[in-house]
Amino acid sequence: MLTDLQKRKLSRYFRVYDLDRDGKVGSDDFERIVENLRALHEIDRGSTEFAELRDGFMSRWDTMRWWADRNGDGGVDVSEWLSYWEELLARDQRYEDEVASLLSRVFSLFDANGDGVIGPDEFAAFYGVYDLEAPLARSVFQQLDANGDGVISRDELEQIGHEFYRGNDPEARGNGLYGPY
Repeated sequence: MLTDLQKRKLSRYFRVYDLDRDGKVGSDDFERIVENLRALHEIDRGSTEFAELRDGFMSRWDTMRWWADRNGDGGVDVSEWLSYWEELLARDQRYEDEVASLLSRVFSLFDANGDGVIGPDEFAAFYGVYDLEAPLARSVFQQLDANGDGVISRDELEQIGHEFYRGNDPEARGNGLYGPY
């Protein structure tokens, strides 16, 4: 069962994905994320890179829809979203498969210069893909940068992700991964 803290964090996460603010996460939201990433990285729509990017995100959407869209309306509302995450978090292998894959994809997409870390500008670009504002990204980045070295490594992102998704410590830095909840 999700704790109150997890419900608050995951409800915020839902709002991050609900880009059109219609109260449901749907294929159109995932398509917009893909388009925002395409524009950010200046990827040609006809390229193999774009096809792979789109296929990866739409595959994630298909998986989520299959598991979460309980009423079959083609979208995932917040209660379905929370049920989906409750089930996913209760199963260690599913959690590892989905969350580790997601965090790896995020890291790869936003380590734009390939230096093995995400800096504040790269983190702001990550937020921008979800239509979140750069000032928010910068304040969250400072909160997440636990050692104060000005970057987030892959290991740090994995720890942040674990604190966000599975953590129950109200003081954990990772709780704020997607902003205030």
